[in-house]
Amino acid sequence: MPVDKAARRRGISLVLLATVLWSLAGFFARLIDHLDLWTMLCGRAFFGGLCISAWAIVEWRRGALGPRLGLGPAALLVIPVSATAITCYVAAIKTTTVADVLVIYATLPFVAAGLAFLITGERASRRTIIAAGAALFGVVVMVAGGLGGGRLLGQGLSMLMTLTFGLMVVLQRRRPRMSMTSINAIAALVASAFAFHFSPLPPLSAYDVAILFLFGLTTICLAFVIFMEGAKHIPAAEAGLISMLDVVIGPLWVFLGFGENPGLPAIIGGVIVLSAVIWRVAPELSRARALVDARA
Repeated sequence: MPVDKAARRRGISLVLLATVLWSLAGFFARLIDHLDLWTMLCGRAFFGGLCISAWAIVEWRRGALGPRLGLGPAALLVIPVSATAITCYVAAIKTTTVADVLVIYATLPFVAAGLAFLITGERASRRTIIAAGAALFGVVVMVAGGLGGGRLLGQGLSMLMTLTFGLMVVLQRRRPRMSMTSINAIAALVASAFAFHFSPLPPLSAYDVAILFLFGLTTICLAFVIFMEGAKHIPAAEAGLISMLDVVIGPLWVFLGFGENPGLPAIIGGVIVLSAVIWRVAPELSRARALVDARA
């Protein structure tokens, strides 16, 4: 029906907008690269946590969070995992190129599949295993190119970030009624408090505060809210594929704005990883499009 097509167009537009907002993370980080890691993390997480908390209140008033604000016993585990992911993300961007961080993060579907097997015994398809192997090879190519360049720490933090995000995916699938809005709001504030403890508390200019606010607002709150709304109207595989554009757009912003060149190995590795992801989700995309055409 036409309504389905209109909803699908809306979903694609929203997911694409969310992806563009997420892709700005590296650009914002480079705008305030003069700040130390802990101050940058504290400011981004604090403003992001406040903004997404405000949205959580809106959802609570609409009755969308469910009982106990969507927090159950599993939240005691998911909140520190989410806070770790938020912390590692900023730390990785500060210690390696944006391209390194995003290429490694693009392996999230395969990391989540591996964790699901270890935790729940859920077996991945042969296609997923082959694609995961290809993606791992792409990451190896990228990491090998960064050896000796002082980027290994950042690449390791990127991997830890991806592991923690993957664990969040698995735990959320086991507790589908758990509100990720509430989880992310609390986790961001926890990460901010943790970073505040280590921050040297340098004097911040109005410019620094404004960028930190936009950093948190766009990449922690707006991108998440817009993506979740858009993902309601399109298949998960399609939403995941669109979000992978972050791997291309994110490094492009910092290259245009700051001349940050990720290097040929990172580009080659990124192409391999993206190709593996696209090949993996291709069957789901074909089925989703066939379903939409059948309803039209």
